[in-house]
Amino acid sequence: MSNDNSSPQAGGTGLVETARILDGRALAKEKRAQLKLAVAGFVEKNGFPPGLAVTLIGDDPSSIAYTRTLIKTATDLGFKAIQHVLPGGLSLDEFRDEIRKLNADPTIHGITVQWPTPPHITFEDVVAVLDPRKDVDGYNPMLLGRLYEELDTFVPATPQGGMQLVHHYGYNVRGKACLLVGHGVTVGRPLLALLLAEHASPMIVDQSTPRELFRQYAAQADFIFCAAGAPGIVTGDMVKPGVVVIDFGTSEVGDRLVGDADFESLLPVAAAITPTPGGTGPMTNVTLLGNVLKAARQQTGL
Repeated sequence: MSNDNSSPQAGGTGLVETARILDGRALAKEKRAQLKLAVAGFVEKNGFPPGLAVTLIGDDPSSIAYTRTLIKTATDLGFKAIQHVLPGGLSLDEFRDEIRKLNADPTIHGITVQWPTPPHITFEDVVAVLDPRKDVDGYNPMLLGRLYEELDTFVPATPQGGMQLVHHYGYNVRGKACLLVGHGVTVGRPLLALLLAEHASPMIVDQSTPRELFRQYAAQADFIFCAAGAPGIVTGDMVKPGVVVIDFGTSEVGDRLVGDADFESLLPVAAAITPTPGGTGPMTNVTLLGNVLKAARQQTGL
């Protein structure tokens, strides 16, 4: 799909407006180039690179694939990046011991734990043992609290990257009706904090919201941020013309990766939309690595 704001109608009878495509791959490429220069400067001053540990528990195929991509990206940009693979059957105490070793390792400045984890190791268990200074995902309640207080902190990578896309393409949420679809701890809640900091007017729904109320809110929204993990939950007949749709959701439907936004039905209605894949996803790695560099600077006093 072209990034042009118009495309020929079927049959060649004229032109019909279609949404601007917000290209996360292109922006991520720019951000990686900037980050590579910043990492080189850090290494020149300190004599060592920023260090990232990517912890993976078990052998989930999608987590393995993501971890490999993250490690390669980090290494290419000049980071020290280690893949910290733990057996799925390890106990909670053993897991805590492994994370504490990374907490104490001065060459590791950031730690990220991949999901899913085994059932006996919960999100709360992971957050509790991670040193907040190295929690580059920004999941610690103290870090989230700092985000809501508009204090310096690690902003979770996925919502951070999505808002960078919004800003890069010249959109402003100040005073705008922003519908947040989903309010999970990894995307929705930190995204709400970012919207509040920019003086947006947020509304929140999720999959349990009655459909009539959901549609009522969607019809009022200037921006819709999808983060529910429910394929196609937002459709073109629900929204007003000119809406901007930022889609964080990803689901496998058959052999396709799709978002929460029904891309095809929204194209003729929206002013702009992120595709899946190629929208918010490519921004996540580069923003996470930006957090690692930030953590390294904080821990070295630079």
